[in-house]
Formats: sequence, structure tokens, C-alpha cells
Amino acid sequence: MISLPQIFGFDIDGTLLRSDGSLSKRVCSSIRAVTETGSTVVLSTGRPWSQVRHLADKLDVVEFSVCLNGATIHAFDGSLLRQNSMNQEQALAALEVARKLIPGVALGADMPDGSHIWETDFTHDFPADFDVDALVIPDASQFIAGPVLTWLLDCKNMKPSLAIQLLDKSLPPGLEIRPSGLETPEIAVKGVSKASGLATVAEMQDIPASAACVFGDGLNDLAMFQWAGESIAMGNSHPQVLSLANRVAPTNDEDGVAIVLESLLERFS
Repeated sequence: MISLPQIFGFDIDGTLLRSDGSLSKRVCSSIRAVTETGSTVVLSTGRPWSQVRHLADKLDVVEFSVCLNGATIHAFDGSLLRQNSMNQEQALAALEVARKLIPGVALGADMPDGSHIWETDFTHDFPADFDVDALVIPDASQFIAGPVLTWLLDCKNMKPSLAIQLLDKSLPPGLEIRPSGLETPEIAVKGVSKASGLATVAEMQDIPASAACVFGDGLNDLAMFQWAGESIAMGNSHPQVLSLANRVAPTNDEDGVAIVLESLLERFS
């Protein structure tokens, strides 16, 4: 790295936030400081925008948010800039494949209008600060009358990695299954990821990938680590993330993001 990155992409859970869900003053201050140099700050997360807004407001310098692992891109005020959804036919076909190959699977859908549909047996490991008002019904297929952004799969006693392996080659054309950042793998439009979302934002800003720096900890961060010129894994990261990173920061509970940003600001001041 020969200069301060022009764009920073930050995962939220396990990266910006501590394990208790708090966002420290030190992390806030360091992110605000990099924007004073002219760098663009992007939140890049598996969360939907409704669960990102309060964090963007608190930071007060977030220009863009890549949500649902790239399915939507939002401006600083929450306005929708880009959306990638599967059509109704694809969504229903994917649901049937999941039910066929994963016994007892329960599904949850993220919808383009910001709503959520959960089947009755759908359980999740969402962060504690999530405040989702979902429509809970026995059969999600009965309420899919248009596009779907993502399907989340509660695979019960099956490991997420095995579910991904089983469905990987069986989904309708144009769709893929991948880690969501939670214990529930997700089905989404093929090629849509945090990386594709960040690439879209960077192109809008005329910034090359080589001038991007990303922070993350989970398997849903791997694509953006491969895309960015500089990738920084938190000390609490998944082993695959650690192996791909250019640099390892202290953990999220140690304000690792702030420590790295402060070091970069000092280096390039």
C-alpha cells in the first residue's frame, strides 16, 4: 500500500461491532477520520437496509451501504441505487429444490419491498439488535407472487457447508447458494456478492479495485477480499478469511478496525 485507500468497505457483525453488538466511540472516530482525507466509506453486510440504517446514522459518514450480501445497494439516505433479485419462477423453483434435497428445511425470504417472510419452523441466529417484523406462515411459496432478493435456509441438523454442497449444482440457472454470514446459507442471484456491490460503488466513484481496502471476518467476506487491493481480516475471523487476508487486525472486541485505521492515518498523514 503506497497511499491511503480511496474507498473502504466494512463488514458489520464481527468486524465493526463488538461481540455485545456495540459500536465503540474509537471505531466511530477512526472511520470519521478517514473520510476527512477524502476516502469513501461503505458498509458491506449481509443485513438488510432496515437493520443497517441506525448504524449508518450513528457513524454519520457512510456514503453507501451494500446490503444482503450485494442484493441491494443504498445511498447515504437509504434510497435504493441497485437491486438484484430472482424472478418468481426462479424463486419458487429454488424453494422446491431446497425442500427436495434438505429434509425438514425451513425457509425465510427477503423481499424487494423490505418485508420478510419466514416459514413457521424457520429459526435463525440473527444479531441481538435485529428488529425484524416478519410474516410467519406455514408455507412461504403461497406468498411469493413476484421477485425475491434472497432465500435463507434453516437446515436444522444439517451443517451449512453440507447444504451448500448438496444444492450447489442443483439450483435453477442464474442462482447460487453461498454462506450468508449466519448459520443459514442463502440462495441469491449468481455473481451477486459484497464484492459485486463494492465494485459497483467503486465504479460510480471512478475508483479502481486496487485502491480499495476491506475489513471482514466471515465466509461471506471472501469475495470482497478477492476483489479489493487490500484485505484486512479481524483477529476473530474464520480460518479461510485469515488465510486470504493481506493483514490481520486485532479482534472486533479489541477495536481492531480502529487500530488499523489509526495506523494507516498516521502512516499517510
